Amino acid sequence: MEGTNQKPWGGVGGDINAGISAHEMLVKAKLDFKRPYVSPANHDAFLFFKSFTEAGDAPLHAVGNLGKGGRIVWALARLNEDFTLKGADPVEGHLLLAARKEDRIAVELQFTAVRVAGHNMLPVPFKPRSTFKNVFRRVFVPKPPFLSVGSQKFDEDMIQKAKETLALGREAISAFASDAERLADHTVDEPTAHRYLFNVFQPGTAVESSVIGEQEIGELAEKKTRMAIEAIRQAPGQDLESACMTAWGLLNAVTYTVDHHLGNNQDSRLRLAWFGKYADIKKRALQLALDLL
Repeated sequence: MEGTNQKPWGGVGGDINAGISAHEMLVKAKLDFKRPYVSPANHDAFLFFKSFTEAGDAPLHAVGNLGKGGRIVWALARLNEDFTLKGADPVEGHLLLAARKEDRIAVELQFTAVRVAGHNMLPVPFKPRSTFKNVFRRVFVPKPPFLSVGSQKFDEDMIQKAKETLALGREAISAFASDAERLADHTVDEPTAHRYLFNVFQPGTAVESSVIGEQEIGELAEKKTRMAIEAIRQAPGQDLESACMTAWGLLNAVTYTVDHHLGNNQDSRLRLAWFGKYADIKKRALQLALDLL
């Protein structure tokens, strides 16, 4: 496996500063279309992203688009809720905002942790509501100015919802940190590691032997399972005390493989990791890692 320290959104997104305008976000995300039926929807989505994160004191740091023609627009914000395992394995708390529908009315939220060593993203279970209505989204009207004129500011109720949601998100990152510490403290042997990865990627595969060795891997393991097995030792950061043959290391072998090696290209990898089948695999990987404790 060829290791990489590139951010999983590199190439399909760009880093920004928190003071950027909604229009500048469009340009950075390569969505500054001249087509009027597309640009306003994306502009309004980015305006929501900016207003929501500013209300919750979470600075934006990256924006981008996914899918042909920019089917999905997204932004990442730092929650400033970070932790470090064993003194040398930093993990950052992030908020992902995305508008997947073409009308950009629904804005989805995910909370995620980014392990700095490999820039792989780990799922964080959370209680806050996961979808908000885009209060900035304008619609077409049959006469000038052709776009409805809506409020360009959050009202006090929306500001309070943003603050409460991001506060709960920070609590979720903090709770995840406790789980991560327990995973980093739990050592595993090679047979346990192999069986874990089979359970993550190939839960329906019947393995007769109690020990999954080279023969079983050669005969039964699919490509993604073999890649994750390699990632246990070869992915960036796997030599750290927190990850070297620990349950934390197994979880990161999965998320690193998903974020950096599965999918036809960077766009498809990110879509599958955030919204597709590999998002579910990450969730299963976390639960199975916790089941090892």
